[in-house]
This record gives sequence, structure tokens and C-alpha cells, in this order.
Amino acid sequence: MVRMLAWLQIAFVLGCIAYSTYFMFQGDFERAFLPYPVLILYYLLFLRKKGKKPSADGTDGVDD
Repeated sequence: MVRMLAWLQIAFVLGCIAYSTYFMFQGDFERAFLPYPVLILYYLLFLRKKGKKPSADGTDGVDD
């Protein structure tokens, strides 16, 4: 299931990039830039790394 979800995400991103590239070469810049807000939201919601989590002993991992 995880592998299928990963392939679906790859296909979605590549589809957005292909759509954008096609319309960019057609000269329709308004439609070419349409997928980019979607890709930015996708990055912010799914791919952004979380901040460093504190370790189990309660320290932040920095030596004093």
C-alpha cells in the first residue's frame, strides 16, 4: 500500500510538471504556472520535514 501511494505521488508531481512544461512551450504562461501553487501546497503539507524532536532523555541533543 505504501509503495502504491509513493508511485501515485510521483505520478501526480510528474503530471503537474509535464502539464506546466507543455503549456509553457505553447506560450500559454497563465496555464503553465497554474500547477505551481498546488505543488507548493503539496510540499508544505506532505514533504516538509518536522523540526528536531527532543531526545528521550529530555535534552535537545546539543552538548553544553
